[in-house]
Amino acid sequence: MNIELFLIGFIAALTPGPDIILIIQTTLNYSLKKGLETFGGIFTGNLIMISVLLVGFASLGKNIYFQAFVSFFGGAYLMYISYEIFKHRKSEVRARSPNVKSFYLKGLYVNLSNPKAIIFFSAILAPFLGKGSLVLNILSLLCGIVSAFLTAIFLSDILRENLITEKSATVINTFSSLIFFAFSIELLFNFYEKVQVIL
Repeated sequence: MNIELFLIGFIAALTPGPDIILIIQTTLNYSLKKGLETFGGIFTGNLIMISVLLVGFASLGKNIYFQAFVSFFGGAYLMYISYEIFKHRKSEVRARSPNVKSFYLKGLYVNLSNPKAIIFFSAILAPFLGKGSLVLNILSLLCGIVSAFLTAIFLSDILRENLITEKSATVINTFSSLIFFAFSIELLFNFYEKVQVIL
Protein backbone atom coordinates (compact mmCIF):
# COMPACT_ATOMS: atom_id res chain seq x y z
CA MET A 1 0.00 0.00 0.00
CA ASN A 2 1.13 3.53 -0.81
CA ILE A 3 0.93 5.29 2.59
CA GLU A 4 1.36 8.72 1.01
CA LEU A 5 -1.70 8.28 -1.23
CA PHE A 6 -3.65 6.76 1.66
CA LEU A 7 -2.98 9.84 3.80
CA ILE A 8 -3.75 12.21 0.92
CA GLY A 9 -7.12 10.47 0.37
CA PHE A 10 -7.89 10.43 4.11
CA ILE A 11 -7.08 14.11 4.70
CA ALA A 12 -8.72 15.28 1.46
CA ALA A 13 -11.96 13.43 2.29
CA LEU A 14 -12.13 15.00 5.76
CA THR A 15 -11.53 18.49 4.41
CA PRO A 16 -14.84 20.42 4.62
CA GLY A 17 -16.73 19.99 1.37
CA PRO A 18 -20.18 18.98 0.12
CA ASP A 19 -19.52 15.21 0.44
CA ILE A 20 -18.38 15.13 4.06
CA ILE A 21 -20.98 17.69 5.19
CA LEU A 22 -23.76 15.66 3.54
CA ILE A 23 -22.59 12.43 5.19
CA ILE A 24 -22.35 13.97 8.67
CA GLN A 25 -25.69 15.78 8.33
CA THR A 26 -27.46 12.64 7.06
CA THR A 27 -26.04 10.39 9.79
CA LEU A 28 -26.88 12.89 12.54
CA ASN A 29 -30.46 13.33 11.32
CA TYR A 30 -31.36 9.83 10.25
CA SER A 31 -29.20 6.85 11.09
CA LEU A 32 -25.95 5.00 10.58
CA LYS A 33 -27.62 3.04 7.78
CA LYS A 34 -28.67 6.20 5.89
CA GLY A 35 -25.18 7.66 6.35
CA LEU A 36 -23.68 4.50 4.83
CA GLU A 37 -26.21 4.61 1.98
CA THR A 38 -25.23 8.22 1.24
CA PHE A 39 -21.57 7.23 1.35
CA GLY A 40 -22.35 4.49 -1.21
CA GLY A 41 -23.50 7.16 -3.66
CA ILE A 42 -20.47 9.36 -2.99
CA PHE A 43 -18.10 6.40 -3.38
CA THR A 44 -19.76 5.47 -6.69
CA GLY A 45 -19.18 9.05 -7.83
CA ASN A 46 -15.49 8.73 -6.89
CA LEU A 47 -15.22 5.50 -8.89
CA ILE A 48 -16.84 7.20 -11.89
CA MET A 49 -14.37 10.10 -11.65
CA ILE A 50 -11.37 7.75 -11.44
CA SER A 51 -12.71 5.63 -14.33
CA VAL A 52 -13.12 8.73 -16.51
CA LEU A 53 -9.56 9.73 -15.65
CA LEU A 54 -8.16 6.28 -16.45
CA VAL A 55 -10.01 6.07 -19.76
CA GLY A 56 -8.12 9.20 -20.73
CA PHE A 57 -10.75 11.90 -20.44
CA ALA A 58 -8.95 13.90 -17.76
CA SER A 59 -8.89 16.80 -20.20
CA LEU A 60 -12.71 16.82 -20.02
CA GLY A 61 -12.47 18.32 -16.55
CA LYS A 62 -10.41 21.17 -17.98
CA ASN A 63 -12.92 21.86 -20.78
CA ILE A 64 -14.51 25.26 -20.11
CA TYR A 65 -17.92 24.22 -21.49
CA PHE A 66 -17.95 21.11 -19.28
CA GLN A 67 -16.95 23.19 -16.25
CA ALA A 68 -19.67 25.76 -16.97
CA PHE A 69 -22.32 23.03 -17.42
CA VAL A 70 -21.43 21.16 -14.23
CA SER A 71 -20.97 24.38 -12.23
CA PHE A 72 -24.46 25.60 -13.13
CA PHE A 73 -26.31 22.35 -12.45
CA GLY A 74 -24.12 21.52 -9.46
CA GLY A 75 -24.70 24.96 -7.95
CA ALA A 76 -28.45 24.69 -8.54
CA TYR A 77 -28.59 21.22 -6.96
CA LEU A 78 -26.55 22.25 -3.90
CA MET A 79 -28.78 25.30 -3.46
CA TYR A 80 -31.82 22.97 -3.54
CA ILE A 81 -30.21 20.75 -0.87
CA SER A 82 -29.43 23.84 1.21
CA TYR A 83 -33.05 24.92 1.02
CA GLU A 84 -34.39 21.45 1.89
CA ILE A 85 -32.11 21.08 4.93
CA PHE A 86 -32.99 24.58 6.16
CA LYS A 87 -36.73 24.07 5.60
CA HIS A 88 -36.70 20.83 7.61
CA ARG A 89 -34.01 21.83 10.10
CA LYS A 90 -36.35 21.13 13.02
CA SER A 91 -38.58 18.40 11.67
CA GLU A 92 -35.63 16.23 10.57
CA VAL A 93 -34.17 16.02 14.07
CA ARG A 94 -34.07 12.36 15.05
CA ALA A 95 -36.34 11.60 12.09
CA ARG A 96 -37.11 7.93 11.63
CA SER A 97 -39.06 8.15 8.39
CA PRO A 98 -36.92 10.02 5.86
CA ASN A 99 -38.72 11.93 3.12
CA VAL A 100 -35.83 11.44 0.69
CA LYS A 101 -36.43 8.72 -1.90
CA SER A 102 -32.82 7.62 -2.18
CA PHE A 103 -29.92 8.67 -0.01
CA TYR A 104 -27.64 6.77 -2.39
CA LEU A 105 -28.70 8.96 -5.33
CA LYS A 106 -28.45 12.09 -3.20
CA GLY A 107 -24.84 11.21 -2.37
CA LEU A 108 -24.09 10.40 -6.01
CA TYR A 109 -25.59 13.68 -7.27
CA VAL A 110 -23.71 15.78 -4.72
CA ASN A 111 -20.43 14.07 -5.58
CA LEU A 112 -20.85 14.36 -9.35
CA SER A 113 -22.05 17.97 -9.13
CA ASN A 114 -18.55 19.11 -8.20
CA PRO A 115 -16.40 19.69 -11.30
CA LYS A 116 -13.34 20.01 -9.08
CA ALA A 117 -13.48 16.30 -8.22
CA ILE A 118 -12.08 15.12 -11.55
CA ILE A 119 -9.39 17.81 -11.38
CA PHE A 120 -8.56 16.63 -7.84
CA PHE A 121 -8.19 13.01 -8.92
CA SER A 122 -6.11 13.98 -11.99
CA ALA A 123 -3.82 16.17 -9.88
CA ILE A 124 -3.39 13.53 -7.18
CA LEU A 125 -2.98 10.45 -9.39
CA ALA A 126 -0.92 12.01 -12.21
CA PRO A 127 2.40 12.11 -10.29
CA PHE A 128 1.93 8.47 -9.26
CA LEU A 129 0.98 7.05 -12.68
CA GLY A 130 4.54 6.03 -13.48
CA LYS A 131 5.47 5.02 -9.94
CA GLY A 132 4.69 1.48 -8.85
CA SER A 133 1.46 -0.36 -9.50
CA LEU A 134 -1.38 1.82 -10.80
CA VAL A 135 -3.98 -0.48 -9.22
CA LEU A 136 -2.20 -0.37 -5.85
CA ASN A 137 -1.95 3.43 -6.01
CA ILE A 138 -5.67 3.80 -6.78
CA LEU A 139 -6.59 1.31 -4.04
CA SER A 140 -4.41 3.21 -1.54
CA LEU A 141 -6.15 6.50 -2.41
CA LEU A 142 -9.60 4.89 -2.22
CA CYS A 143 -8.78 3.21 1.11
CA GLY A 144 -7.84 6.59 2.54
CA ILE A 145 -11.09 8.14 1.27
CA VAL A 146 -13.21 5.23 2.56
CA SER A 147 -11.48 5.31 5.97
CA ALA A 148 -12.15 9.04 6.33
CA PHE A 149 -15.83 8.78 5.42
CA LEU A 150 -16.43 5.74 7.63
CA THR A 151 -14.73 7.53 10.54
CA ALA A 152 -17.03 10.54 10.03
CA ILE A 153 -20.12 8.31 9.77
CA PHE A 154 -19.38 6.28 12.92
CA LEU A 155 -18.43 9.35 14.97
CA SER A 156 -21.61 11.11 13.80
CA ASP A 157 -23.68 8.08 14.79
CA ILE A 158 -22.13 8.03 18.27
CA LEU A 159 -22.93 11.73 18.64
CA ARG A 160 -26.48 11.21 17.39
CA GLU A 161 -27.13 8.40 19.86
CA ASN A 162 -25.49 9.96 22.90
CA LEU A 163 -24.98 13.70 22.71
CA ILE A 164 -27.26 15.34 20.15
CA THR A 165 -30.26 17.19 21.54
CA GLU A 166 -33.08 18.67 19.49
CA LYS A 167 -31.63 22.14 19.90
CA SER A 168 -28.08 21.19 18.91
CA ALA A 169 -29.35 19.15 15.94
CA THR A 170 -31.30 22.18 14.71
CA VAL A 171 -28.12 24.27 14.96
CA ILE A 172 -26.18 21.60 13.04
CA ASN A 173 -28.86 21.50 10.33
CA THR A 174 -28.85 25.28 10.03
CA PHE A 175 -25.04 25.31 9.80
CA SER A 176 -25.11 22.49 7.19
CA SER A 177 -27.65 24.43 5.17
CA LEU A 178 -25.43 27.54 5.20
CA ILE A 179 -22.38 25.49 4.16
CA PHE A 180 -24.28 23.99 1.20
CA PHE A 181 -25.53 27.46 0.27
CA ALA A 182 -21.92 28.75 0.29
CA PHE A 183 -20.80 25.86 -1.95
CA SER A 184 -23.72 26.51 -4.33
CA ILE A 185 -22.81 30.22 -4.57
CA GLU A 186 -19.18 29.27 -5.27
CA LEU A 187 -20.24 26.93 -8.10
CA LEU A 188 -22.68 29.46 -9.57
CA PHE A 189 -19.99 32.15 -9.42
CA ASN A 190 -17.65 29.69 -11.15
CA PHE A 191 -20.35 29.22 -13.82
CA TYR A 192 -20.59 33.01 -14.24
CA GLU A 193 -16.81 33.29 -14.68
CA LYS A 194 -16.77 30.50 -17.29
CA VAL A 195 -19.61 32.14 -19.24
CA GLN A 196 -17.69 35.44 -19.23
CA VAL A 197 -14.69 33.67 -20.73
CA ILE A 198 -16.83 31.82 -23.32
CA LEU A 199 -18.59 35.03 -24.40
